[in-house]
Amino acid sequence: MSYEVPFIRPVFPPAATIASDVTDIVESNWFTNFGPKERDFATRIAAFVGDDFGAATFCNATIALVAALSVVLGDPVPTDTPVRRRFVIVPSFTFAAGPQSIQAVGREPLFIDVDGETLQPSLAAARDALRDRQSEIDGILLCNSFGVGNPDVGAWEELAAEHGVPLVIDSAAGFGSVYPDGAPVGARGTCEVFSFHATKPFAIGEGGAIISRDLDLIESARSYSNFGFASGGSVRAGLNGKLQEINAAIGLRQLERFEESLRRRRELLRRYALVFEGLPGARLVPHAELSSVCFATIVLPDEGTRDAILAGMRAAGVEARVYYAPPVHQQPRFVGAVRQGTLATTDAMSRRCIALPVFEGLPEQVFHHLADIIDRLTPRST
Repeated sequence: MSYEVPFIRPVFPPAATIASDVTDIVESNWFTNFGPKERDFATRIAAFVGDDFGAATFCNATIALVAALSVVLGDPVPTDTPVRRRFVIVPSFTFAAGPQSIQAVGREPLFIDVDGETLQPSLAAARDALRDRQSEIDGILLCNSFGVGNPDVGAWEELAAEHGVPLVIDSAAGFGSVYPDGAPVGARGTCEVFSFHATKPFAIGEGGAIISRDLDLIESARSYSNFGFASGGSVRAGLNGKLQEINAAIGLRQLERFEESLRRRRELLRRYALVFEGLPGARLVPHAELSSVCFATIVLPDEGTRDAILAGMRAAGVEARVYYAPPVHQQPRFVGAVRQGTLATTDAMSRRCIALPVFEGLPEQVFHHLADIIDRLTPRST
């Protein structure tokens, strides 16, 4: 179905600017394999996070996730080993790429619940999983839900250190976000992984990156993206996951105006917050105002209210969506996966969240339509 107002409308550099960059690439005769634009882009996104960081770029974020997990976890323990450490803790309230990446490196996801207030992975559930299955757990894949920096990230780092497991953070939509303690998203855990897909706030078409203070990890990740090559040939697991020069060139252009883009996206989020003040029981995801605002996620009082707003916005020509519904543990590939507890909060939140479009140039009519729908849903005193 086509909508007058789409859910996503990326803002890319002007075609003439991209054409100029393509001319440079053609004249250099360097299209991929760590060309000058890719190297510049990797340096600049690392510097965006902080002075002591390195970045490894990839053709997409899923490959970046696989690379990060492969590098920090190493090869799986052989099946004839008496104790097989084979699980990675991950929330079910996320995109399937994370659990699929866990499987790609020879482990299985161990699904945990989310916190009903923050919609971030439940720290208590992770503690319980480590208590119950310590010998079987290789690591933690912490997901920054909706690109919002987890307010308890320090406690997650302490938990991982206590149990001697790496903490990889999936911050797919979070490039440009800030943790509540003031640290930039990208600066925590063993490493953080970003997506630069066209649907993300920082969009280059297709692309991803790993960012970390551990420069040896970054060097290994870059090797992973190039068949595991180093001196002497292939020395580690790897594949062809390199970022092309054209995508890196777009990324360099996007950096030029990214701060302004973040300001505009956060202003749109504030507009949504004001409209939803009129609906009792509705709330934004906590700390979303510190994020890069991939879209506006609203937690509604119940599934019926969510469905009414979803239908009303779509009928008005505005593409609204639901996240993450169904959660990963309900999807066919993962229905048999191990879970810590019932995941009841995950199930409940997946039925109460609505996602509304955020992009530069969002028409004013979106807020008018939304206000009208909320007005019809809100009980009036007599």
